[in-house]
Amino acid sequence: MQFFVHLSNKQRHLMTEGLVRDHVEYLRKLKEKDVLPFCGPCKDGTAIMILSCGNLEEASLYVEEDPFSKAGYYETRSIVEVEEANAANNFHLDKVVDYLTTRTV
Repeated sequence: MQFFVHLSNKQRHLMTEGLVRDHVEYLRKLKEKDVLPFCGPCKDGTAIMILSCGNLEEASLYVEEDPFSKAGYYETRSIVEVEEANAANNFHLDKVVDYLTTRTV
Protein backbone atom coordinates (compact mmCIF):
# COMPACT_ATOMS: atom_id res chain seq x y z
CA MET A 1 0.00 0.00 0.00
CA GLN A 2 1.11 3.54 -0.65
CA PHE A 3 0.22 6.63 1.32
CA PHE A 4 0.45 10.28 0.35
CA VAL A 5 1.49 12.51 3.25
CA HIS A 6 0.99 16.27 3.05
CA LEU A 7 2.79 18.39 5.63
CA SER A 8 1.79 22.02 6.09
CA ASN A 9 1.64 24.99 8.48
CA LYS A 10 5.40 25.14 8.96
CA GLN A 11 6.57 26.55 12.29
CA ARG A 12 9.85 28.11 11.15
CA HIS A 13 10.80 29.28 14.64
CA LEU A 14 11.26 25.62 15.66
CA MET A 15 13.93 24.97 13.00
CA THR A 16 17.42 24.19 14.26
CA GLU A 17 20.40 22.57 12.59
CA GLY A 18 20.07 19.60 14.93
CA LEU A 19 16.42 19.14 14.04
CA VAL A 20 17.18 19.17 10.32
CA ARG A 21 20.03 16.69 10.73
CA ASP A 22 17.81 14.35 12.78
CA HIS A 23 15.04 14.64 10.18
CA VAL A 24 17.42 13.84 7.30
CA GLU A 25 18.83 10.85 9.18
CA TYR A 26 15.28 9.61 9.76
CA LEU A 27 14.50 9.96 6.05
CA ARG A 28 17.66 8.00 5.21
CA LYS A 29 16.55 5.15 7.47
CA LEU A 30 13.11 5.04 5.85
CA LYS A 31 14.72 5.05 2.40
CA GLU A 32 17.01 2.15 3.38
CA LYS A 33 13.95 0.18 4.53
CA ASP A 34 12.22 0.88 1.17
CA VAL A 35 9.45 2.69 3.02
CA LEU A 36 10.09 6.11 1.46
CA PRO A 37 10.11 6.10 -2.36
CA PHE A 38 9.69 9.88 -2.57
CA CYS A 39 9.74 12.99 -0.41
CA GLY A 40 10.44 16.65 -0.80
CA PRO A 41 9.49 20.25 -0.22
CA CYS A 42 6.85 21.96 -2.33
CA LYS A 43 7.18 25.45 -3.78
CA ASP A 44 4.28 26.64 -1.58
CA GLY A 45 6.16 25.94 1.67
CA THR A 46 4.52 22.59 2.34
CA ALA A 47 6.12 19.17 1.89
CA ILE A 48 5.08 15.71 0.75
CA MET A 49 6.11 12.15 1.40
CA ILE A 50 5.07 8.92 -0.27
CA LEU A 51 5.20 5.99 2.14
CA SER A 52 5.05 2.31 1.21
CA CYS A 53 3.76 0.29 4.14
CA GLY A 54 1.08 -2.14 5.25
CA ASN A 55 -1.72 0.09 6.51
CA LEU A 56 -2.75 3.57 7.60
CA GLU A 57 -1.74 2.98 11.21
CA GLU A 58 1.79 2.07 10.14
CA ALA A 59 1.97 5.13 7.88
CA SER A 60 0.80 7.31 10.77
CA LEU A 61 3.47 5.85 13.01
CA TYR A 62 6.20 6.61 10.45
CA VAL A 63 4.96 10.19 10.17
CA GLU A 64 4.69 10.73 13.92
CA GLU A 65 8.17 9.27 14.55
CA ASP A 66 9.74 11.84 12.20
CA PRO A 67 11.70 14.39 14.26
CA PHE A 68 9.84 17.17 12.41
CA SER A 69 6.54 15.75 13.67
CA LYS A 70 7.83 15.25 17.20
CA ALA A 71 8.94 18.89 17.29
CA GLY A 72 5.68 20.15 15.77
CA TYR A 73 7.56 21.71 12.86
CA TYR A 74 4.71 20.94 10.46
CA GLU A 75 1.59 21.70 12.45
CA THR A 76 -0.73 19.96 9.99
CA ARG A 77 -0.10 16.43 8.75
CA SER A 78 -2.56 14.57 6.58
CA ILE A 79 -2.25 11.02 5.28
CA VAL A 80 -4.32 9.36 2.59
CA GLU A 81 -3.97 5.99 0.87
CA VAL A 82 -3.32 6.32 -2.84
CA GLU A 83 -3.77 3.81 -5.63
CA GLU A 84 -1.19 4.26 -8.33
CA ALA A 85 -2.63 4.58 -11.82
CA ASN A 86 -0.26 3.15 -14.41
CA ALA A 87 -0.11 1.22 -17.67
CA ALA A 88 -0.24 -2.12 -15.84
CA ASN A 89 -3.69 -1.30 -14.40
CA ASN A 90 -4.78 0.63 -17.49
CA PHE A 91 -4.80 3.82 -15.43
CA HIS A 92 -7.90 2.49 -13.64
CA LEU A 93 -9.98 2.82 -16.81
CA ASP A 94 -11.69 -0.55 -16.31
CA LYS A 95 -12.60 0.32 -12.73
CA VAL A 96 -14.13 3.65 -13.78
CA VAL A 97 -16.02 2.17 -16.73
CA ASP A 98 -17.37 -0.60 -14.48
CA TYR A 99 -18.55 2.01 -11.99
CA LEU A 100 -20.18 4.06 -14.72
CA THR A 101 -22.05 1.08 -16.16
CA THR A 102 -23.28 -0.27 -12.82
CA ARG A 103 -24.19 2.90 -10.93
CA THR A 104 -27.79 3.82 -10.37
CA VAL A 105 -28.71 7.40 -11.10
